[in-house]
Amino acid sequence: MNFTQLVRAESFPQHISWQWRDTFTLCIVPLIFMNSWLMDKFFGLSVNAGIGDSVFRGILFFTVCWLYKTMLFEHWQKYKQAFWRSTLLVIAGAVLLQVVISLTRSALPLGQAAEQKESMDPNSIAFISLLIMSLGPLFTALLEDIIFRYTLLQKLFVSPWIWRVLLVLLNSILFGLIHFHNFDGNLVATISFMVAGLFLNVIYLWTRNIWHVLLIHFFNNALLSLGGLILLKILQTAGAV
Repeated sequence: MNFTQLVRAESFPQHISWQWRDTFTLCIVPLIFMNSWLMDKFFGLSVNAGIGDSVFRGILFFTVCWLYKTMLFEHWQKYKQAFWRSTLLVIAGAVLLQVVISLTRSALPLGQAAEQKESMDPNSIAFISLLIMSLGPLFTALLEDIIFRYTLLQKLFVSPWIWRVLLVLLNSILFGLIHFHNFDGNLVATISFMVAGLFLNVIYLWTRNIWHVLLIHFFNNALLSLGGLILLKILQTAGAV
């Protein structure tokens, strides 16, 4: 058996099968936005707001893990059928994802950099608080992949082919748009995440196993969040900051 046959956990559906958990999953993005708005309204730019946002994403993370535990387990069993090849794909995919995002951003007409937004000084925040806040993007990786690669792609990937093509493209566009605030409201800049969404969609459709895209996304987010935190701690220990 070749690689994709070993790791393939699901076939493409013949018809759309929808459950209540899928409806709940679609509510996650607006729930995250609503919670972020509430945190900003009550706490402003503060450690409490950052921790509150991460804790809320963590609650959603564990809820989704429980709701999709059977699917996650079955996909993991197939992932292990070609563990080392799957892991190499994850490593290569995480590197390529950053390359895709960087190349796309470099090609976009972003103009001059926006005025620097007010931000918190990480040196003034306790390490445990920074650690909790850095977990938010890791929780988000699983949530986004369940939403976009499973609920809004696998579950809806029915014939005809024209619908499948439109679905992949619309899915990728929506994935980029939900990161609108990551770029301070710069709509053009979200195109880089649309391309990233397309990249992850293609990986999922090729392997039909959620763990490949989940781990690619996880390591990408971990590099940006936990990686930055570890680097900060090293510099603080060395007395460089």
